[in-house]
Amino acid sequence: MYKHVFTLICIILCFTMPVYCLEETTTTTTQTYQWIVVGAGCSGATLARKLLDYFPNDKVLLLERGIDNLDPVFTDETCSPEPHIFNTTRPVTCTYPAIIAPRRSVSPALGSHIFTSIPQPQLKNRTISFGAGNCTGGGTSINGMVAFRALREEFEEISATPGLEEFNYHAFLPYYKKIEDNENNNPKVFWDRNGNSGRVSVTNHKVGTLFNEKAFLKASIANGVYPSDINSLQLGGLSKAQATITSNGRRASSAINYLDSTARNSYRFTLKNTCRVRRILFNSAGTQATGVEYQTGNQIFTAFATKEIIISAGTVETPRILKSSGIGPSGELQALGIPVIRDMPVVGTNYFEKPLTLANFRLTIPDNPKMNTSIVLSNSTFRQWKYYGTGPLTGWNNPWAVHGGSSNLDAEFHEQAPLPDTTYNFTNWMRLVCWNAETKSRGSIQLNPSDIYGSPIIDVALLRDSSDADKLIACNYKFRKILKEAGIISDDLLPSTSVWENTTAFRDYVFSIVSATQHNCGTCRLGSNSSVAVVDGRHRVFGIQKLRIMDYSIFPYVLRVNPALTLYALSEKLADYIREDYQSSPPLGRVTLQFQCTPPVTAINDYSIWSVKNTYSKPYVYHWSSTTGVKGSFSVEAYSQSYFYTPVDSTQAVTLKINGVTISTKYATNATCPF
Repeated sequence: MYKHVFTLICIILCFTMPVYCLEETTTTTTQTYQWIVVGAGCSGATLARKLLDYFPNDKVLLLERGIDNLDPVFTDETCSPEPHIFNTTRPVTCTYPAIIAPRRSVSPALGSHIFTSIPQPQLKNRTISFGAGNCTGGGTSINGMVAFRALREEFEEISATPGLEEFNYHAFLPYYKKIEDNENNNPKVFWDRNGNSGRVSVTNHKVGTLFNEKAFLKASIANGVYPSDINSLQLGGLSKAQATITSNGRRASSAINYLDSTARNSYRFTLKNTCRVRRILFNSAGTQATGVEYQTGNQIFTAFATKEIIISAGTVETPRILKSSGIGPSGELQALGIPVIRDMPVVGTNYFEKPLTLANFRLTIPDNPKMNTSIVLSNSTFRQWKYYGTGPLTGWNNPWAVHGGSSNLDAEFHEQAPLPDTTYNFTNWMRLVCWNAETKSRGSIQLNPSDIYGSPIIDVALLRDSSDADKLIACNYKFRKILKEAGIISDDLLPSTSVWENTTAFRDYVFSIVSATQHNCGTCRLGSNSSVAVVDGRHRVFGIQKLRIMDYSIFPYVLRVNPALTLYALSEKLADYIREDYQSSPPLGRVTLQFQCTPPVTAINDYSIWSVKNTYSKPYVYHWSSTTGVKGSFSVEAYSQSYFYTPVDSTQAVTLKINGVTISTKYATNATCPF
């Protein structure tokens, strides 16, 4: 009798509540959906939502290894920062500002999984540990929320590969605009490069800086480091960072941006947390992905997809899933007794991570009472953030950064005064963070023979090529000099002045302190064929139908900047590719192409604006190409108009195609934009 009552309760709950990991209390082992997305991080959450929007009759399963990072309900009695912000024994809201990110990124209890490398001989057998998002929202729920677009030169490097032509800067610009709700959206100031209606909040630094910014810029320029606006221009240099923080000081993670109540309450959407995917399932011929096998607690379940499976599990887990499924180097798989579905030697290779160093300094300014730790951690400050979206908890501590440009260096400047470092007992201090995005060292991901479904063997290879340390050393000395000339720092805290003054000792320090930036990529890289890559330009795994990958593992090179905005944009772009693959062309005559204008002549006058109008009752994806050789694609909703960008050339023609059929060809004119 009790068994029947329990079953009835489960059935009622199934129809009255959003579906999460119901299999924990049921014996059902097989479910069928149209789409399965593995990993609910930045890319996975974005794709799951776009599939719901683009295919209104389809069901989507989103599997996440970690917890569901929803907001807790606070009351006045529990409205204290101590139990909620800094307690490492319980999860906290994914909307908190980045002031707590460093603690969350190293605590498994707060939505992060800690990976540890094998001992590194070049680092005196030291292991390297690093965090990865282990919750809904993935890295966007635990990162520092720095919002930078990739530099245009990085796109040109990738788009030079055959088959990846649409990875150029002009093809990506519409997607950056599409995802953004950017505070800097005045076209008269920002040349129509920033978006203002997307899902991802991008805001400016609102907490006052401790820097003398005028002196800092003057010293930087004097030392050959020139300012830029990375987000508007995507040119390298010194820039003030923006952040994925809402206007009221909340973290804008993909768990909030894309998996909102509309998605979560849809009967077509199923989110399952604490579900670890073991392997991909295939048809009898081994040529098509059909489903996945995943584990919850001690139970194993299967789910099938009638359309496609998209793996978004990250640079470490994605190659692990492929290999444990039989896609990878045949020698490694056979040695572990795994049937080879497809021999792909490059899976798990090309592990690319930026080595990172830290240097701490005493600030020359006196203690700022408003940034005093006791005030920052007080109940009143917490309530100020919670109820009014103001105060020091709405900000983050690294408003300035340099990426490439004339110096070809990469660094961030962290103002740590509000939160003393308890390890070194520093107060009123700052941190210089340097990394090398052009590292020559490459690591790998291999299956663990003792558990092929568990955490793999990770070789990060930091500084294995000893020349990688040269740029880190140059970066540290360059920006220490700039900070001293600007009068911002006084004493050397870590390392000591004696170490700075001895180049051999400082090199030893770099090798002793180097760590991972946690921007690893490359293990399932994009490319033109399976001998050098895992996926093609549309993210399809070579030789396997109905299987794609969308996460940072597909990038062949690590970006200089923080990757979140680029992953959002690329996920939207992949969603358009998928939409195109499953939708037919609209009737001819319902699509019009028009040259709009070229911005007024300025130092950055390098693009023209075009528009495409869709007067048909269904959306579509178009492909454009210019006589300058640049290509791109973008989607336009029903009865809507969208814009794209091409290089400036008053004689150029642009051709518009849908499903390979030419719709229109237009020539540029001399029209100038009014802004």
